[in-house]
Amino acid sequence: MRLFVAAEIGDTLAARAADLISDLQQRVSASAPRARLTWAASDRLHITIRFIGEVDEGRAAAIRTALEPRLDVEPFELVLAGAGAFPGSGPPRVVWAGIEKGRDGLIAVEREIGARLAALGLPADTRPYSPHLTLARVKKAEGLRSARLFEGLADRQTGTTRIDAITLFQSRLSPKGSQYAALLRTLLKGR
Repeated sequence: MRLFVAAEIGDTLAARAADLISDLQQRVSASAPRARLTWAASDRLHITIRFIGEVDEGRAAAIRTALEPRLDVEPFELVLAGAGAFPGSGPPRVVWAGIEKGRDGLIAVEREIGARLAALGLPADTRPYSPHLTLARVKKAEGLRSARLFEGLADRQTGTTRIDAITLFQSRLSPKGSQYAALLRTLLKGR
């Protein structure tokens, strides 16, 4: 099983993020028509907390058990604003929407999830956690320049949602892209 933990953003915010994706698609078509990007589908938009990867059934059961108890993090408001790309310089590989509010909450959730997974012997991620909403993955950046792509978007607010739970997902790869199945929802405290 291929697993990851994420914060779901809800249908309303996903629709607003889809509007941003549409705007960015038009910008890419106009400024870099030979670039190739795989755009996220609105029904699969989420903020990844932790990518776990491939595990067997026994390890998956242990992960579910570890993630069942309520998290010791208060529910929080999440505000998406701006857009950018990783890496910060050179050809972009990932296009994202930024977190204007709720970043501290996401980092607190990631820390607690990381501690629970570390207790199972799963290694910590080697890169520091940088919460964002992935909008696209760049397959071929031919002619794509971040400065032009994100012009005027630094302060554009996409929308708001409330995060009161996180979800353990199983990802199944298919020719039509990844399909996600929710395996477990873990509540934040106070809900």
